Amino acid sequence: MFRPVTESQPEIPFEEFRAVDVQESLNHKQELTGACLDDQEKLKFEFNGMEYDHRTYIRQGGIYVMRIANNGHRPAKVENHFQIAELENHPSSLAIIDNRKDRQVIAIERNTAFGKDPALYAIIQETLRKALAPRRLTVDVAPKFHTAEFWQVWETSMKLKGIEYVDFPFAYPNLPAISDMVGEYMTEIARRTNSEPTLHLQGQNRESVKLDPADVWLLSAIKACAASGRPILIKPRGTEVRKIGIESPVLEELPDAVLKELDEKDLFDSRFQLIVEFLNAIKLVYE
Repeated sequence: MFRPVTESQPEIPFEEFRAVDVQESLNHKQELTGACLDDQEKLKFEFNGMEYDHRTYIRQGGIYVMRIANNGHRPAKVENHFQIAELENHPSSLAIIDNRKDRQVIAIERNTAFGKDPALYAIIQETLRKALAPRRLTVDVAPKFHTAEFWQVWETSMKLKGIEYVDFPFAYPNLPAISDMVGEYMTEIARRTNSEPTLHLQGQNRESVKLDPADVWLLSAIKACAASGRPILIKPRGTEVRKIGIESPVLEELPDAVLKELDEKDLFDSRFQLIVEFLNAIKLVYE
């Protein structure tokens, strides 16, 4: 999800910053992202001062397929004839970036190459932010989650003491499909106030918030947060705040054939077609 940068940043000279038309950058955000990913000489995946090696296999039609290695991974211990040796071990994960018009999807292989600190999505996010900063843009990379997680917490809370409040944090508008869920009013507020609006539902008179599972507007609000990876906060009465969107990240299965022999030129067309089909099957919202 893209956002504009409206205040000058210390790493960019003020005159250069002021000379950039931020609305023009927003209008061409995906073309600018594509230019960053296409520039293999300058493209470096970095996080907290460490550079992570990468190899790009596919750059076609707005789709990028690469492997990113964890250079910070601990050495692997190998024992042979009672002798223990430590070997460099830089495992990698596959990352697929779908930068086609109005898509904005990043699929990351789930394996043991990267942990939570840093997670691979955070490394990709930091890399894209650095590359887009001169164009006065920033970007958020966050996992989608299943809307069912919200209703599971809601049901448990209502069986106890009810709900004190619910917060729906909406992303800055840039994907039309998600903006349609949020509605024109909230979308316009975000643009006019340079903000990411949060809808705060507080039970009045110290009573419980009432949520109807058949309420179309409520369903749209939940879907908008889930599709953009913005965790929803629910405060059950008498207990701690629950963050919705942590326990149920969306997982999709990629055919094994895609993961093997990516650098085989003879298999390029068939691999690319499988990847396109995989990306096209990724939904905006997951129940």
